[in-house]
Amino acid sequence: MGLKRSGPRTLTEAHGDVVKRRPGDSATAVQWQKFHQQNKRVYQAVADIDRGHHHELLYWVEYEQRKVEDLTEQIRQGKANA
Repeated sequence: MGLKRSGPRTLTEAHGDVVKRRPGDSATAVQWQKFHQQNKRVYQAVADIDRGHHHELLYWVEYEQRKVEDLTEQIRQGKANA
């Protein structure tokens, strides 16, 4: 009996996971912030597995981190629909 697979294990699977979880157009800034936080965690985890795409995955980790920081600042300043 093999190990149960949990979560994406390749860059392509990570992108697919992100697309499936994407909030709708009416999502609040807090919902988008949580979405990007989860994306960051997914890409970070996959970067440790899919070594052939390690650097590309690290790019996505950084991208998602910037999105989280931007949304956090917008929410803090009251400029977003929290």
